[in-house]
Amino acid sequence: MPEQNMTQQKFNRLIESKNWFNESDSVVVAVSAGVDSMALLNLMMNLPKKNRPEIIVAHVNHHLRVQSAEEERYIRDFCQSHNVKIEVGNWEEQFHPSNGIEMAARKYRYDFFSKVVKDNNSRILLTAHHANDQAETVLMRLIRGSFVKDLVGIKESRKFNDGCLIRPLLGFSKQELTQYMQTLSIKWYEDDTNQKLDVTRNRIRHRLIPFIESENKRGIEHINDFSHQLNSMKQQNDFFFEKLVKDISIDTSSFELGEFLKLPKYVQTGLIDYLIDQEVVDGLNVDIVKQVTSLLNNDEKPQGVVELSNNLSIKKEYDKFLIENINQNQITGFKNDYFVVTLNKWYFEDDIQWMITDNSNVSDDESKRVSRFNLLDSEFPLIVQKTQNRDRITLKNGGHQTAKRLFINKKIPVDKRQSAKSLMTDQGRLLAVLGYSESVSIDNSNARVYTLIIK
Repeated sequence: MPEQNMTQQKFNRLIESKNWFNESDSVVVAVSAGVDSMALLNLMMNLPKKNRPEIIVAHVNHHLRVQSAEEERYIRDFCQSHNVKIEVGNWEEQFHPSNGIEMAARKYRYDFFSKVVKDNNSRILLTAHHANDQAETVLMRLIRGSFVKDLVGIKESRKFNDGCLIRPLLGFSKQELTQYMQTLSIKWYEDDTNQKLDVTRNRIRHRLIPFIESENKRGIEHINDFSHQLNSMKQQNDFFFEKLVKDISIDTSSFELGEFLKLPKYVQTGLIDYLIDQEVVDGLNVDIVKQVTSLLNNDEKPQGVVELSNNLSIKKEYDKFLIENINQNQITGFKNDYFVVTLNKWYFEDDIQWMITDNSNVSDDESKRVSRFNLLDSEFPLIVQKTQNRDRITLKNGGHQTAKRLFINKKIPVDKRQSAKSLMTDQGRLLAVLGYSESVSIDNSNARVYTLIIK
């Protein structure tokens, strides 16, 4: 049996069993001109009529490579010759940022896909993520450090606008899709940026994946099986966490702290992760959950807040804690006498703006003050609290200066002293009286460097 027929039949059976769409639906297919998305487009075009929806191709020309214009022409010609509707988004060079271009490109891409879905009265977007992408994602998250639940990798479907984003090729390997396209003798384009080894995913793709496949030709399949098993375990855990949430709930967004603290620490961590997962679509790193559980277990801090995202926080208020939306018009963080710091996030207070970051490439242009600290993992989470007169700044000579003496020497007005905030480690070491002075950091070969930027 020809290879393309085997792959097509496998795809046909998948679509038949999933019931994602039918022939009366309009489905947007994201197509880049690479082998994966071109394979997805052809698999969709060759579905049996009873399962084949109207197809709208969405292509983005990012204007990042010389061949981008050629790829756009090819996709347009291909769609015209096959009588398939196409919409093209152009991310012009004038809108490219100087930093974070990959993230900005992704945002433009999915904003454009969202528009195409809406304009065509569709409810479904298809992307061509496949089994190798899944394996790369699982390995990358494992290497970087993630919750076990996040090792399930890429979800087959998720909410997208009022409909859903579906990845129907997660059960198909890169090799399988490439052979399918070769047998069909259909042209595709290779993105040469995918060969650059300065990107983590590319190093995994070109070094680690081939090694795994040389050890076991079914290695990618086994990684994906592992991901499926973890997903099943997560569903089981969620079933029991849902029951626990009911046991400690006061209402839909607030919870009894005392009942929560009766639970074992390992259950507390899982329960906080479950609560966050219900609210934050893109998930968070392990440190955020540690920060929340640390705050809730800290008897010396009856109040405090941990910001989960730009519009969501978990707040501790004496005998309860709650998840709440942050009013975007209020000053971030400083409305609270105590809060846990989120790395790489800007905070605002009166005439200063500050951030502490672990990004060594961060730009500190136009900054008033830049300080670097050598910090151990055990010193996290970092906290901000109201400055006390006895707080002590570490000086260059190894001596110390109290905040009270600092304010006197700098002739800081009383009202400013009362609103001053201190940045501290979880162990109580003062890093900075924000906007006024910073401690001198001691070199430590076991520590990582973090940068405090004040504008």
